[in-house]
Amino acid sequence: MTSIVRDPIEGPLQIGPEGPVDNSTAVHTEHMLAFPAAHYDFWTRELGVARDAWNWAWWGENLTVDGVDEEMLRIGDLVKIGTAEFEVTSPRIPCFKVAWRIGQPDSILLRMMETGRVGFHLAVLKPGLVSLGDAIEVSSPQPENITVADLSRLLLSTSIESVEQLSATLAIPALGKKAAGAVRRRIALIEDRERMRVGRWRGWRRFILANANDEVEGIRSFHLQPDDDQPLAPPAPGQFLSVKTQREGEPDLVRTWSISDVDLQRRLYRISIKVIEGGAGSRRMDKQLQVGDAIWCRPPAGQFVLNRSGHRRIALFSAGIGVTPMIMMLKGYIERGQGAPPLVWMQVAVNGRAHPFKQEISALLAQLPDVRRIIYYTRPDPADRVGVDYDRAGRPAAEDLREIFGAPYPLNLFGRELPFPGQETEAYVCGPESFQDLVRDSLLAIGVKPADIRSEAFVVKRAANEGQAALIEKAAVRFIRSGVTAEWHADDGQTLLDLAEAAGLSPAYACRSGLCQSCECAIMAGAVQYDPQPSVPLESGKVLICCARPATNVIELDV
Repeated sequence: MTSIVRDPIEGPLQIGPEGPVDNSTAVHTEHMLAFPAAHYDFWTRELGVARDAWNWAWWGENLTVDGVDEEMLRIGDLVKIGTAEFEVTSPRIPCFKVAWRIGQPDSILLRMMETGRVGFHLAVLKPGLVSLGDAIEVSSPQPENITVADLSRLLLSTSIESVEQLSATLAIPALGKKAAGAVRRRIALIEDRERMRVGRWRGWRRFILANANDEVEGIRSFHLQPDDDQPLAPPAPGQFLSVKTQREGEPDLVRTWSISDVDLQRRLYRISIKVIEGGAGSRRMDKQLQVGDAIWCRPPAGQFVLNRSGHRRIALFSAGIGVTPMIMMLKGYIERGQGAPPLVWMQVAVNGRAHPFKQEISALLAQLPDVRRIIYYTRPDPADRVGVDYDRAGRPAAEDLREIFGAPYPLNLFGRELPFPGQETEAYVCGPESFQDLVRDSLLAIGVKPADIRSEAFVVKRAANEGQAALIEKAAVRFIRSGVTAEWHADDGQTLLDLAEAAGLSPAYACRSGLCQSCECAIMAGAVQYDPQPSVPLESGKVLICCARPATNVIELDV
């Protein structure tokens, strides 16, 4: 659905309260798009396109203007053209439709935003008539506001120093709804990246068991506090801790358990463990570890984390002990506040007595205005109340997921509520393998993209992953074209793109999740491992540095 294909007109344009009279937009709520005429010459030269290949309005604008551009206009500026009056609300935030229209790959969108030559949106303040040759009058009631071009560039920033300016921009009343959503997502992305830097340590750090409590029968929580005066590293929602326990006369045991809560003020991690019959690690934690005993932890790790910068519906699926990372994801979702997309919470438990974190989750869900809760009890007790304690008896089936996710859902996108395809959902799944297989197969059958289904398994798979990750503790990464060498450490939680940026380089990127291929480069020596996997197979000798980490001790990249 698009309205980007337009034809130029020479006659006067009647502007109504919401833009050109009889104009119809596809998804955007902005009243008008203006595009400077000088950009046609700039982009045809930049892209090697013949100037006569693009007629006016080729970029989908309502007005082609001369004498004003994004570098001079500020958010909130007042613009008068003919008898109509407007307010500048935002830069255009180009999507794949723009790339399609000008015959370029999606990677051009990043370049466009870097230049600031993207066009700008106008809100109608006073309807009127606009004609060819009308003068453009601009006034700046708030000259301290950010320029349109600077906001376009700011929306690409990954620096924590940008959050203050982004927050100030968010407070400008004139800021358009789409841009406001993009600003909120950029703040969330930067803050999530900053979590990976603050308070982190390398190697094993001594902690003390501060407290332990039973959640339900067979699931026990442990509250761990560092045995020093240094801060904790904030975990990304969904990450785990690698934990080492020691006992005299017995071998050290290393296990990984999801973080189910964190208290940065009191410097406490909470890990929640299913006590497994015959499980050496859980048995030692449950039966032998006492309050005050020492325990060793590595920093939070794992790529099974909530994306807090997207706009599509989020679905959190869990069964049994698989709920532990989902609690942190739920809290991370709540932190998004205004503008968060719809949420589906699906959880499977035996009954009310065996429902882990029941009260905590209920209190969290009660904070959300746009959540659909589906809790299954496989064997409900007589005292369990349908609609209160749980929603459905038995286990989820493929038909249930088709019913829930096969239909469109309402999404308030850019200030307009639109029906969004049900398959446009970001799913996170954790639980027994059979549960994960059911959810994944059902969602794929509906049309959810494989890259949009993230999952994590416990016990056997987690232990295997731990052994694999331990093979590479650090690596020398040589960025050949830049002449820079940087040392990568597994405990820092960085991708190769993160490492390059930390070394002062600025490689191209867009999605940071293996989808768009903007960060593709040649690997000249060494090997990498991916998490998440790239969305499409790569040519031999190519890597996506946004989701790659070293698999050998030396890596050479053409960056």
